[in-house]
Amino acid sequence: MKNCFLWVICFCAITFTAQARLNIEISQGTIKGVPIAITPSYSDAQARQYFEEIAQVVRNDLRMSGHFEPLYPEQFHKIASVHDEANEALWREAGAENVVLGVARPIGNNRFTVKFQLSDIYIAPAGQAGNVKSKSGEILVSQTFDGIHHQDFRALAHHISDIIYEKLTGVRGAFSTRIAYVMVVPTMKGTRYSLEVADADGYNPVTLVTSKEPIMSPSWSMDGRRLAFVSFEKNRAEIYLMDVGTGRRELLSQFPGINGAPAWSPDGNTLALVLSKTGSPKIYFLNLMTKELTQITDGYSIDTEPTWTRDGRQLYFTSSRGGKPQIYRLTLATKKVERITFAGNYNARPMLTPDGRYLVMMHREEDNGEFHIASQELATGQVSILTHARLDESPTLSPNGAMVLYGTQDGDRNILGLVTLDGRGQLRLPAREGSVQEPAWSPFLS
Repeated sequence: MKNCFLWVICFCAITFTAQARLNIEISQGTIKGVPIAITPSYSDAQARQYFEEIAQVVRNDLRMSGHFEPLYPEQFHKIASVHDEANEALWREAGAENVVLGVARPIGNNRFTVKFQLSDIYIAPAGQAGNVKSKSGEILVSQTFDGIHHQDFRALAHHISDIIYEKLTGVRGAFSTRIAYVMVVPTMKGTRYSLEVADADGYNPVTLVTSKEPIMSPSWSMDGRRLAFVSFEKNRAEIYLMDVGTGRRELLSQFPGINGAPAWSPDGNTLALVLSKTGSPKIYFLNLMTKELTQITDGYSIDTEPTWTRDGRQLYFTSSRGGKPQIYRLTLATKKVERITFAGNYNARPMLTPDGRYLVMMHREEDNGEFHIASQELATGQVSILTHARLDESPTLSPNGAMVLYGTQDGDRNILGLVTLDGRGQLRLPAREGSVQEPAWSPFLS
């Protein structure tokens, strides 16, 4: 576990003091989350001070998930000593159901030993061998990390959030992942577009590409090391492949007309893309090793926005073959095409949850100009509307399938929104300057 965490630190190359270009704002909470206290232990005053830096990030992560309502120290002011920490009744009085206590002790050279403990105040989980009953509740997790550099506190905080989230929900946490997006900033010399990569909470942004012309459709490879994207830098659509770590770029497609909507196959060997080189936009496969190009769909309709199933055997895509844009499924072995969406008169931008149960999409119920993010349970066809602004678009799923990042509008600029798949809560992630659009959530990075 520790080796995986250190690999993530090296891969992301993050700095704890870096500024975020995206601000997280809680905009709506429909269901109250589980109250959880995250606080430094009173066992060491200096260690308490340092752990508070980590605790702030963990609180934000867990609140962002929609499943938890973090409590802050001022909400449990009666707990003011190590003795109080062991008093189960005081935590219950403060409203906590779970408690996270931690310390970060300096060991020299700006490095620390960080320890945290997650406890359940009310119910001891059945059949959990090795857990220890303490006065403050059942200890569910207790972990220690040695030699952590101060600048890596934020990465460690996300890792701790992942551990807590998985222990309490049974679903792997996705806080140590990254997001890619396009930043659009007006300048005196025109509009500046930049392809950026940041932590899942918007911190530590890194600019990969800057252009005076639009950049679109970033798409992560399954190993999280590469991005495919569309660029108009040469005043025409081209698809590029970029190594996120080195910045090295490779031109993949520059056919006349549309070159768009790149989507990685699960094995990372093939890129589905949309070309109009022979007429109507169609889906093609590009073998990344041989550069062999194969046309996958045909006919007179517009076929676009492909996304792969996890086993690589099917594609979901948007098509106008029924008159208005709807989502279809193509079985690659048989070439059979089935229409999947029937509710609403416009459905596009399909994304699949990792378990294959739900389709997340851009959805319009009527011809009123309003687009929302919706989910459809594939087994039943039941559609649930997740967002309610006037123009919500470009959904992308967290790798655990629990959260949806999407583009929306705030006045005259574009921002990112985040909604949980179960509708528990919504967030806004506006940029500090300009607009932000075209989000893409990375896979797990370890």
